[in-house]
Amino acid sequence: MHFRDVLTIRPFVILLPFGGVEENQPMKNPPQTLSVVVAISFILCLPLACVGSGTQGYHRGKVAVTILPGTASVQVGQSQQFTATVSGTNDTALNWLVNGTLGGNSVAGTISSSGLYTAPAAAPSSSVTVTAQSVVKSTVSASATVSITQPTAISVSISPTSASVQVGQSKQFTATVSGTSNTAVNWLVNGSLGGNSVVGTISLSGLYTAPAAAPSSSVTVTAQSVVQSTISARATVSITQSPSISVSISPTSANVQVGQSQQFTAAISGTTYTSVNWLVSGILGGNSSLGTVSSTGLYTAPASVPTSQVTVTAQSTYQPSSSATAGVTITAPVAHYVALSWTDSSPSLAGYNIYRGTQPTGPFVKINPSLEPATVYTDNTVVSGHTYYYATTAVDSNNLESGYSKVAQAVIP
Repeated sequence: MHFRDVLTIRPFVILLPFGGVEENQPMKNPPQTLSVVVAISFILCLPLACVGSGTQGYHRGKVAVTILPGTASVQVGQSQQFTATVSGTNDTALNWLVNGTLGGNSVAGTISSSGLYTAPAAAPSSSVTVTAQSVVKSTVSASATVSITQPTAISVSISPTSASVQVGQSKQFTATVSGTSNTAVNWLVNGSLGGNSVVGTISLSGLYTAPAAAPSSSVTVTAQSVVQSTISARATVSITQSPSISVSISPTSANVQVGQSQQFTAAISGTTYTSVNWLVSGILGGNSSLGTVSSTGLYTAPASVPTSQVTVTAQSTYQPSSSATAGVTITAPVAHYVALSWTDSSPSLAGYNIYRGTQPTGPFVKINPSLEPATVYTDNTVVSGHTYYYATTAVDSNNLESGYSKVAQAVIP
């Protein structure tokens, strides 16, 4: 209540003079009575006028301070936000202290005017106290206990920890980082970020590629923590020369008629990389003039005989300088035929059927389109380089067919 409010109070006071005053009777000794009234009025107004005076804000009740959180664990060098609430006064300003020191210090940690606490660089021997203190009433405060902890130990592991890599070849390394959410690593070769052409290079994903020439000693691949560069893991890599690689081809020579095919095979020793490139006269896959070869080594001769010798080459994809070559002779087709003859077994026969197969025991397939009345037959559908087997049957006038005759063999050059 302010002083101006006192002026509006009009207490009703009846004062009796000493000795008593009867109702409706004239007052005796009025000056004495007046002085008593004035004195009493002054005494009543004095304490009322003092209520609410001063410059420290208006208190609605008991002043109190609360702080959140009440406890906290903070790693060295890290921060924690505290908040405080002041009640019971309209002046909510606060002082922030650490272990009783306004704003803290480098040993116990510091705190800003907004309550942001930052732990010291080294953990103190015991927990510290963060205090929010009322400015308007310094005896009123609230405190929180803060435990300062060392950061979790960061570790890096690498896999594999050793490797042997041929010159020019690659090896994948992997790294695992624990103790931090930042698992990124830098990759180094002999201490050089990313490596170089002398000791080999390594990608951001850990793929190491050996140099073209083997260095005089082994090299070191390092996975280094990005968040804490002093933490790393290493692997030793031995660089070896390429082994002696040899390629063989089979057959080493072949005669192929125009338009016909020949299968070639290749064998590689000295490496686990056994794939080959197939070339015809130095041309990968060949062409229509010299013939073509598939990725499996199947050579197909051209439609006409080329003017030069044709070669088929199997070349190592791992080491192109290693290869093997076969000579191929392309020949024009030669007209081949087989002339068959046999004796008449009965004059009453309607004719004969001629059968052919590729095995002496069959199966046999009839090759004459209609009954052959004569005892001779010419087969013009044979292919050079093949062997055929023939048999005949006799068919009478009732269309009854006999069994196979003796089998005759024909080898086509």
